[in-house]
Amino acid sequence: MKVNKSFSLFLLLGLTACYTQREEPLQPLDDVMMQAFYWDVPVDDQAKDGTWWDHLSSLAPELRTAGVSSLWTPIPAKGNWGIYDSGYGIYDHYDLGNYEQKGTIETRYGSRAELEQMIATMHKAGINVYSDVVLNHLYGGDENFEANPVVTAYVKAGRGEPYPESDIQWKNDTAYTRTHLFFPKHTGDGEPNYEWHYQHFHPSSASDSLTDFTDDVLRPCTKFFGNDLDTYNEEVQQRLCDWGKWLKGKIGFDGFRLDFVRGLQPEFVSRWVKSLPLQDGHQPFIVGEYWAEDGRYIKEWVDSVAQGGADVHAFDFPLKFTLTEMCNKSGDEFDMSRLAHAGMIRGFGLPVDNVVTFVDNHDTGKEHDKWIVKDYAMAYAYILTHEGTPCVFYPHFYAVTQHDVDNPSLEVTAPTDLQLDLRHLIDIRRQYLGGTLAVLTESDKHLYVARRQGNGVKDGAIIVLNNHDTDTLSITLNVNPDGFTDWSGQTLVNLLNPKETITVGNDGQATLSAPNRGYSIWTIQ
Repeated sequence: MKVNKSFSLFLLLGLTACYTQREEPLQPLDDVMMQAFYWDVPVDDQAKDGTWWDHLSSLAPELRTAGVSSLWTPIPAKGNWGIYDSGYGIYDHYDLGNYEQKGTIETRYGSRAELEQMIATMHKAGINVYSDVVLNHLYGGDENFEANPVVTAYVKAGRGEPYPESDIQWKNDTAYTRTHLFFPKHTGDGEPNYEWHYQHFHPSSASDSLTDFTDDVLRPCTKFFGNDLDTYNEEVQQRLCDWGKWLKGKIGFDGFRLDFVRGLQPEFVSRWVKSLPLQDGHQPFIVGEYWAEDGRYIKEWVDSVAQGGADVHAFDFPLKFTLTEMCNKSGDEFDMSRLAHAGMIRGFGLPVDNVVTFVDNHDTGKEHDKWIVKDYAMAYAYILTHEGTPCVFYPHFYAVTQHDVDNPSLEVTAPTDLQLDLRHLIDIRRQYLGGTLAVLTESDKHLYVARRQGNGVKDGAIIVLNNHDTDTLSITLNVNPDGFTDWSGQTLVNLLNPKETITVGNDGQATLSAPNRGYSIWTIQ
C-alpha cells in the first residue's frame, strides 16, 4: 500500500531547516574509509603464519575501484599472546612480525615485510593507510614479573582504586607485577633498545593512584587494560612519540587511529600528534576512539586536543547507537525525527571536519548486544550521504560472519547483496555530493529527509529514509532550504530507480517517496 503524507513544510511543520554551514569551495568527495579488519581475522596459528597483510594487498585494486580512499588497519606490533593476539595486547612496539618472541616471529596479520608490501600496494592503488595504535598500555606475561615496591606499598595502604589481584604475584610480602618488558635486540633503522619497568606504569610512585572506570569521562590513570602507561612521565611520552614518528616516517603509514583515548590526557595526545612527520605538508590524519554515549565528552576531548595545537577526528558513537536502533527496531518503536539531531554534528555541535561516522566496528562486532542485525543499508545510506568521513566495516562489505566473543554460538552476517548497495552509495557520494547538508523534516515519525549540497560539478541530492515496516511513504515539502540552489521547476530523478521522476513546483514544493525499510536519493535529471 502506498500512503501519501502531503503537507506544506513551513505551514504545517513550522520548521526551519537544521544544518551546518562551511564556507568552503564545493568539490567532489573522495573520503570513504574502510575498517579493513575485525576481531578474529583468520590466522594459521599452527604454522604461526599470519596472512592478513597479504590478503589486503590482493584487494587493493578492487577497493579503489569501489571508491575506498583509505584503510584503517590493525595494530601492527607484536602482542603478548603472539600469533593469537589481535594487537590490543601490545607488547613490543618495534616488533612488526620480524623478531622471534612470544612464541612466534609473525604477528596475527603477517610479517613486517608483508606489512610494508601491503602499504606500498595500497599507495600504488591510491589508497591511504591509517594504522591503529595503542598508547594507553602494554601487556606482559609470566616471564615479565618483577618486584614492584610501589604496588606493594599501594596495596598495603589500600590507596585509591584497587590494583587487580590477578595481576600480582606475592613473594615474601612483596608484590611482583608483569611490568618488566624486555625484547630481542632490535637491529633495524631507528629501532631503539630499552626495557620497561614498573615506574613506567600507574601507579608509578607513592603519590600516584589508580582511578575507577565507571562513566564517560577521561580516565588517564585507570588500569582497564594490561599495564597502564604513565603518560605523565616524560620518558614514557618521548618513547611513544618516537614510536609514532618511526611508524610514520620509516614504515610509511599515512595516519593513525588512536585506541582508547579516554585513557590519555589530551595534552599528551596533542604532543604525540604534533611530533609526527607531516603528510604532504600537513598534519597526518588522526581519529580517536572516545567511546561514550554522551557526545559532550567526545566534543570536549576534541576541543582539548585542539587547544594543544593538534587537529583530530573522533568516531561518532552517539550516531552509531542511534542508527543501530533505527535498523533493529520496528517502525513503531523508532521515531525517525530523532535523526534530525542525531550524532556529533547535529546533536553536539562537533565540526563536520572532526567527525568519522560508522555503522559497526571490531569492538561492536564482537558484542552481540551492539550489532546491527537487519536493514544495514539504511544506516549506510545515512552515513554515505551525510557529512563527516564515513567508515565502512569490512565484514559488512564482504558478508563475513561475526561471532560474539563470549558466546561464539551467537553470530550475525550481513547480506551478500549489501556490497552492491554500498558500491552504489559510495559512487553517488563521489559523483553528486559535497558541501553542507540541510535537514528538511524534524517531526515525521517514519520519514527523514535531508538535502546535501553538490560538488561543483553536480548540484547535490535529497536523501529520503523510510522506516515504515510495510508501506512506501511519500511526503510533500519545500526542497529549497536557505543557502542552496533553487530547484523550483526542475525534474528530479531517483538515482536508485531512474524510471522514477518528479517535478518540483514553482513554489519549491515536491512530493518525495521512499520504499518501506529503505531509501531513495533524488537529484536533478
